[in-house]
Parts: sequence; structure tokens; C-alpha cells
Amino acid sequence: MKIFKEIEAKILKHKNIVIFHHIRPDGDCLGSQFGFKNLIKVNFPDKNVYTVGDPKDVYPYLEFKMDDLPYEKLEDSLAIIVDANFKERLEKRQYLDDNCFDEVIRIDHHPNDDDLNASLVWVEAEAPAAAQQVTEIAYALNWKLNADAATYLYLGIYTDSVRLTTNTTTSKTMFLVSWLWANGARKDLLHAEMAKKTLEDIKINAFIQQNMKIANGVVSYFFSLEDQAKLGIDDPLKANRPFVLASIDDNKAWVFFTEEKPGQIRCEFRSNGACVRNVAVKWGGGGHHRASGAQIKDANDIPLIVKDLEKEILNLAEYK
Repeated sequence: MKIFKEIEAKILKHKNIVIFHHIRPDGDCLGSQFGFKNLIKVNFPDKNVYTVGDPKDVYPYLEFKMDDLPYEKLEDSLAIIVDANFKERLEKRQYLDDNCFDEVIRIDHHPNDDDLNASLVWVEAEAPAAAQQVTEIAYALNWKLNADAATYLYLGIYTDSVRLTTNTTTSKTMFLVSWLWANGARKDLLHAEMAKKTLEDIKINAFIQQNMKIANGVVSYFFSLEDQAKLGIDDPLKANRPFVLASIDDNKAWVFFTEEKPGQIRCEFRSNGACVRNVAVKWGGGGHHRASGAQIKDANDIPLIVKDLEKEILNLAEYK
């Protein structure tokens, strides 16, 4: 409760509040951002609340209307960073580079350091999503909750918990989800839209499964720009599909490599118990125990990373 009251005090202290999301936006960063915005507007209607960034047209059935602010000092202002840590991971980082705010706070579930110079940081690595943290703040402080806030926050929890299946999904998660449902979260819309598959998706997923590699308990796949082009993919965000490799027989971990542009390859690590974060950190990344990421420059490193992952899944003491 202490940290919740401190966060509320920061909001009460400032007239202008700007909420950020991370690059390559997902349901959690956008859900946290817009859920928090709606909560503040409903509970503190005298505040000016802005959302900045680029939603990249993800979740088109929901409205993510960003605000266009000038890159200049914003008087009496608070920046809230959700679901992110380093400035290089943020959309519209220039606001922070130019010190446009009086204070910065960070609310995140990634157990990583940051370079935000925040006056308040609440990191809860045990939470499946930053959206759960925002929901918990609202519930604990008895804030009013409208249907829009409930929908956005449920989006964040539902997506980052892989539809409420990760090991960080707990009874607390389900209790908070039920509270969001009771307050009008449009769960049926989210469930129906996220269950949809296009013929293109089916073809892409089939191609990946036909060409993935399995060895020593690890599933891996490298999605080159050449293969993406063959399948009609013009945006690497649409190519990144670690879920296609998940839960195959008794394999312990999987890693998906997406070539985003020449000299830039995104690595997404997942496991059903092994601490893949150890491998991600070794290769300059970070993240969670069972879900982490990194960036590499050279495809020749891919076999080395896979070997590291094969070794990591043998560290049974790391399993939780």
C-alpha cells in the first residue's frame, strides 16, 4: 500500500501527466498506458493526461490515439514509464533526453536496471504484466474504474500472461481479472479478435514449423528477410512469432530469431522452466526467467546462442 500511495501522491502533485510505451509495442505496454490514462482521467479529472508514441496499428479493433506534444519543457509535469526501463527502448525518448518533465516514475515487471533517473520505481518481477501492476494500484486505492480502463488493462494482462497461462499467473492475477470483468472489460471482443487467424498466418506458421530446428531439447528458427519477403511479410513485427515454437513435445526451451534489417536480428527466448534470461543477458539482452529477449548483429552467432540454450536447460537448479 505504501508504494501505491506514493504513486498516487506523484499524480496528485502534478498538473500534466505524460505516459510512455516501449518500441515494438505489445498489448501490455499499450494496455498499461491507456488503462492508466483512463484511470487518471476518471479519478482526477482536473489532470491533463497525454499518451505519446506509435501503436504501429496493432490491435486495430481498439483505439490507441496518441497525443502530439512539442519537444519542449512541460510545466508542472510527471512522466510515467510503463513496461520498460531504458530510454533506447522507449518511443518518443527525446522528451526524456531533453528533460521535459519535472519528475519521472517507472512501473514495470522487468527485473532490469534503468537509465530514467526516476524519482520512484516500482518493479515487480513476479507480476505477469505491467497492466496487472496498474490494476493493483487502482484496486488497492479504491479508484473508480470505467469500461475503457478495464478493457485496456485486461488486454495487457491477457496478452503478456499468454492468455493467463504463464507461471507468473497467480490467484492475484485471476482476482484482479475478475474485477476488470465485473467493471465492463470487453473480454468477448478481445478473446474473439485474438483467436482469429488469416490464411496468410496459417501459411506463415506452417512454413516456420516445416523449417524449424529441434536438437537437445531446444527448438529454434531463424526468419530471414529473404524468407519473410517470399511469404509477403513487409514488417518484421509481423514476422516475430516465438509462440509458433512453443510446447513441442518434451523440448525445454525455444528461441525465435527474426532478421529485422541487415545487421539486426531480434532473439526471443522462451522456456517451460529453464532460466532463459541467463542466455539473453549473456548476449546483451534481458527479461524474465522464462521469457527474455536480445539483439544480435550477425547470423553466425545463432548456433552459438542455441548451444548456450542447450546448456542452460541442463541447469535444473534454475527451474522454478
